[in-house]
Amino acid sequence: MERVKYFLVCLTALLFFLSGCGKEQQFTPPGSSQSVAVISQLKKASFSIVDLQKNKIVSSVDVKHPLTDLIQINNDVIIATSKEGQSLIEINLKKGTATDYMDVNKGLTTLTYDTASNTLFVADSEKNVVYFIDTQRKKIKATVKTGKLPSSMTLSSGTLFVLNAESHTVSVIDIEKEKNIRTISVLERPSGIHFDGHSIWIGGHGKSGTLNKSIFAYDPKTGKQQREIKLGVMPVAFFSEKNSSTLYVLCHGDHTLYKVDTKTNKQLASVETGQNPNYIAAGTSSIYVSNLDDNSVSVIDKHTFMMKNRLNVPSGPYAIMLEEKK
Repeated sequence: MERVKYFLVCLTALLFFLSGCGKEQQFTPPGSSQSVAVISQLKKASFSIVDLQKNKIVSSVDVKHPLTDLIQINNDVIIATSKEGQSLIEINLKKGTATDYMDVNKGLTTLTYDTASNTLFVADSEKNVVYFIDTQRKKIKATVKTGKLPSSMTLSSGTLFVLNAESHTVSVIDIEKEKNIRTISVLERPSGIHFDGHSIWIGGHGKSGTLNKSIFAYDPKTGKQQREIKLGVMPVAFFSEKNSSTLYVLCHGDHTLYKVDTKTNKQLASVETGQNPNYIAAGTSSIYVSNLDDNSVSVIDKHTFMMKNRLNVPSGPYAIMLEEKK
């Protein structure tokens, strides 16, 4: 009888522990007028919320798995991917909660969002597909095949461009038809994708044994390489304002952010970041770069293109989502 009681007590404790694993994590929600950055951390399964006025962390939240990407789907909600977990994660800034959003699959690498159709696009690197998710019903409405290891995406005027790192291709997907209409070959070991309305810009590491120092423009219809701009070592991420020829290119091989004019193919300026930068986000007046190896986020003034601050963010900061208040 005592053994049975002991077994039941242990079983109850185990069930309580397991049920707690899926429960929401709580944090103090930012104020309604507070500008913040939500930053994922890869060396620890967590994310931090940084007050952008005070330049300090106001909340640190543990999650089940490291978060690989973040996208905001409305004023209050950010959705995050994880390569290790089965579920997308919902971070609700109004409620101050982080919880499972919906089960999808392991191997989720990146995501983007179409506001007009309330569709979330999620890349799966295990099945080599992109899921079209209806965020109003929390339901997968389509699954489209990509190349091997979809790693980053960009969306423009009804077309989704998916960069596939292992097959070194770009999948061109028609959103309305929910179909992969074209596959474009790009440089080996690519990383980072941007579409400027005319060309698909790709960076990356290049062939094994070499250090790529260029970004390449490809024609989205023919797939032909149009241009090459030489910059720093291993360009991995891009940012550009809408309808602007100014392109910001992050090179993690020489830990530098470059400013480029894509009309003239000329480098305009450069600024050094922290060690092993990987992710770039931009607000109204500042550009934010996460530096994985020295646990920091570089804050760069858009106008002067000079470093104006350095945020200390522990445990390998990576993806950044900005929520700026006027």
